[in-house]
Amino acid sequence: MTHPHTTAKSTAVSATESTTVPSSGTGRDGVELQLCDVWRRLLRRDDVGIHDDFFSLGGHSLLAIKLTVEVRRLFQIDLTAADLLSAATVAELAEIVRRGTADRQGQPVRIQQGSGGSPVYALPPVSGTVLLYPPIARAMGVDQPFWAVQSVGLLPGEEPLSSLEDISECFIEQLRTVHPEGAEWNLIGYSMGGLLAYETARRLTERGERVGLVGLLDTRITVEPSGDPDFALRALLWRGLKLNLDIDWLRGLTRDTRAKVLVERAVAAGTMPADFDADRLRRMIDMYQFNLDALAAYRIRPYDGTVTVFRVTDRSMEDCTLPDDLGWSEVAARAVVCDVPGDHFTMVEPGQVEVLGRRLREQLDLASVAALPS
Repeated sequence: MTHPHTTAKSTAVSATESTTVPSSGTGRDGVELQLCDVWRRLLRRDDVGIHDDFFSLGGHSLLAIKLTVEVRRLFQIDLTAADLLSAATVAELAEIVRRGTADRQGQPVRIQQGSGGSPVYALPPVSGTVLLYPPIARAMGVDQPFWAVQSVGLLPGEEPLSSLEDISECFIEQLRTVHPEGAEWNLIGYSMGGLLAYETARRLTERGERVGLVGLLDTRITVEPSGDPDFALRALLWRGLKLNLDIDWLRGLTRDTRAKVLVERAVAAGTMPADFDADRLRRMIDMYQFNLDALAAYRIRPYDGTVTVFRVTDRSMEDCTLPDDLGWSEVAARAVVCDVPGDHFTMVEPGQVEVLGRRLREQLDLASVAALPS
């Protein structure tokens, strides 16, 4: 058992287990029958019902991309990752197909409906996507309502926002459309998403609104501007596409040619489906850079509240010795540190994410009690 600690005192953590119970139900029309067939093939299992959650059955980000390709092929509907997360069952996805559109730009993504309590809102990391959050939501318990927002600029026709402050304001406007009246705000974020969660909590508190959990998933207090002009491209190559290519050679290519080459290499490596759109990949690369620029320009301000830092126990990847709270006690009124297994990348992967989810749920329960009106 691990114990979170603060600059003032320690708070014990107890474990709570969660289980996922698959639903039953076969396809009720041609659309649902075809979608069930696609799920069975992608997930390599026979027991797929129309109310089963794609990610609970073993789906992940690469399979999600392949699913959107299959839907495009079968129904000529261009889904986004956000569409799949907000409609993660065959029955829900079939409704989008029947309407003939998947246009949900600028809308929060419901990752988990839950059965009550204040929702958790997840803010995006530097990639701008929200595909890493479904396993975290499941690990928190299927009864926990869980929403996420993705960066503006990932979808065609969207203009990226240039500052972290503007991004935060945009997310507040989006989340107000689903936030229950009178409920406290619970905000979490992985890496860059933690800074967005912090800034959003700070703004909400200034407006007199109740904030519960502010969960920073291994987020540093500051982000130093990278001296590497190709940092965004390297991050996408190594973490996203898992390709080891010569950066100098790629830099010499035009923007369109580079995207085409990367798609071809990723398809050959099996990390991207053959029908992936090169324009979508260009937007992904640009999103990394826009977010990195916004991070480098951000000037953090004090927050009169509590933040909870979910700190990895494997710190071998860190380039220097960092304080346990990653510096958050310098700007927040109180910083709680909660240890979780893994390193910065593996903390959200199977084998480690289950513990992270339990720790989040425990700290959420504590923060909800603290946020009750006195």
